[in-house]
Amino acid sequence: MNTFANQQGCIARPKGACMHDKHDDPKTILSRRTFLKQSAQVAVALPVAGALLTTSAGVAAPAPAAPATAPSKGMKYLFAQRPHCTGCRACEYACSQYHDKDTTRPAASRIYIRRYKSIVDVPVICWHCEDAPCVKACPTTPRAIEKDKATNIIAYIDNKTCLGAKCNKCMEACPAQYLRRHPDTGWPMFCDLCGGDPQCVAACEQFSAGELAPALVTKKTGGGVNLAYREVTPDEAAEALINHFFYPNKDGSRR
Repeated sequence: MNTFANQQGCIARPKGACMHDKHDDPKTILSRRTFLKQSAQVAVALPVAGALLTTSAGVAAPAPAAPATAPSKGMKYLFAQRPHCTGCRACEYACSQYHDKDTTRPAASRIYIRRYKSIVDVPVICWHCEDAPCVKACPTTPRAIEKDKATNIIAYIDNKTCLGAKCNKCMEACPAQYLRRHPDTGWPMFCDLCGGDPQCVAACEQFSAGELAPALVTKKTGGGVNLAYREVTPDEAAEALINHFFYPNKDGSRR
């Protein structure tokens, strides 16, 4: 369940702002969980009642509706639609909350936003490369990290094997210049896709601006990121965005 997406309601309002009149007494207001539970019961009861009426008229009752299925998980690829990023950093908060036990700490987020020249924001993500150059660059025997072919996730086999700041080989090998160290342990932070249900994507979908599509998307299948796209560094991507969004000034600058 997306813990970040649940911070709704009156969180941004002054205390007591949600009480509009005497009919809004907390004792008479259904909780969200109760409301959903009762709504589900009503949704089930209606087709059952219809089936009973139809049966009493001598007509065969329809088959019961199939139960609702849980959201599909097991996502293997994360993509960034850079022009859509507004720099809200909801993805950083969601990621840090998921990995650091509900602690909001963007410095420990596996995804981060690169603010370039105070003009544009670029999501910096792990591309989950098919060839995994970071894994190949690991010098330890056995390697400290591995790529799981079933989930497409790069993770530690044993983080005690990692040489940390003494090595840097995986960080140097990353084409997207994505990898950075955890502020406490000093170990490189790899995106584990939150076990197949990326919280950054859920947060981005929730906070995308109006009709603007979310900047982060994920898929269960695909051939991985285009290598030519992967070779573009965050700064190069930012320059491309500036040239795309801003007309040049008389001095040639764009902003």
